[in-house]
Amino acid sequence: MTNNGTRKILILPVALVALLAACDTEVVNPGRVQEEFLFETAAQEAIVKGIGRGVSEAHNWIGYTSAAISREVHPSGSTGSFGIQVEWQNGELDYETIGTHWNLSQRARWWGDDGIAKINETGAEDQKLLGEAYLWAGYAYRLLGENFCNSVIDGGPAGNRSVYYDRAIAHFEQAAALTTGDMATAAVAARASVKAFRGDWAGAVSDASGIPDNFQFVLPYHDGFGNPTLNRIQFASQAEPYKAHTQKFTKYEEYSLSENNPNGDPRVPYRVTDETGDAAVQCCGQVPWWPQDKYQDSGDDIPLSKGAEMRLIEAEAMLNAGDWQGATAKINALRAAAGTFAIEPENITEAWRALKFERGVVLWLEGRRLGDFYRWNRDNTPGGRHPLETPSGSQDVGSHLVQQDLCFPIARSEVDTNENIDGPTG
Repeated sequence: MTNNGTRKILILPVALVALLAACDTEVVNPGRVQEEFLFETAAQEAIVKGIGRGVSEAHNWIGYTSAAISREVHPSGSTGSFGIQVEWQNGELDYETIGTHWNLSQRARWWGDDGIAKINETGAEDQKLLGEAYLWAGYAYRLLGENFCNSVIDGGPAGNRSVYYDRAIAHFEQAAALTTGDMATAAVAARASVKAFRGDWAGAVSDASGIPDNFQFVLPYHDGFGNPTLNRIQFASQAEPYKAHTQKFTKYEEYSLSENNPNGDPRVPYRVTDETGDAAVQCCGQVPWWPQDKYQDSGDDIPLSKGAEMRLIEAEAMLNAGDWQGATAKINALRAAAGTFAIEPENITEAWRALKFERGVVLWLEGRRLGDFYRWNRDNTPGGRHPLETPSGSQDVGSHLVQQDLCFPIARSEVDTNENIDGPTG
């Protein structure tokens, strides 16, 4: 047996050598695509798709982590891979822990601007394709403006985050002018959301008023383990292999179990199970695992702009003008369409509180909640948020948030490599 086994081992390489000798085995590695080829019109569609992919990867990380900070989800498991790190569980966004979020968001922005510049220099083969590039780049800037504390552009100094708003609006204006159909509508809706964030309520309402109630424009995601554009929020809550977050200890648990809402709200679906998360959590040990059910597959898309948000922009503008009765009517129209009970605020403060709650329902798990918290705090608006969305100051009670950072700082990687930034900023 030993001789036969040895002979087999020796014969196999000989056979391989004979086979390979009969073939041309020369392989030339083309390496990376040279930049000169990106100035050809044939490359423009790939450039635009690449910008969209960059936005989806960045949104994936920002949306998931910000959901933990804003308590759209509560941690229920591991801290690595698709888990929620201990700092984020406590509500802290430290510049040491958000390198991926920063790098992907800045890359999406840069890919957008660079791609648009290349298409413009070459000459756009299709103006609608150029408009799509502006649309994705605008969403990249909106993501940065809603979530990051400071702006940094291509190695420059730290600036006000309003730089991102201004650039987002400029890109959406180009997209609206160059595209048609859903893309043009999405550009106007996205522009309305940025104007609202800036406090330009007249401009926001002007844009929002033309968006139909049933409109929706989504960010595409793709199924498959290892795919960088799978839906991270869903993948981290699909049981196999992760049970990293839950609706237990969130305002959505209380809302869905309310006596006023016996059938729940279809806009915030989750499942109640008798299972626990996939690891003990610092605040609470083993946590009941009640997974979100809004995204049921890791290839499910995430909305970027939709008509329901436009109605809430109109409602918030009314609140800013003191018309809380009109704002309540807008909110209740959305709630009636969803098949849930009407709200009955008795004053403007209660109406503000209802508006803040409703945006949390309409835009649940869409990467928008932390930005709302920031701007409401910035503008000192009336009406508090739900207690389970605010810091309790302890790991033992309430939201289990020790603190709550309302924006992502400049990452350590940028601080270490950018000579115009002296230290942590946020």
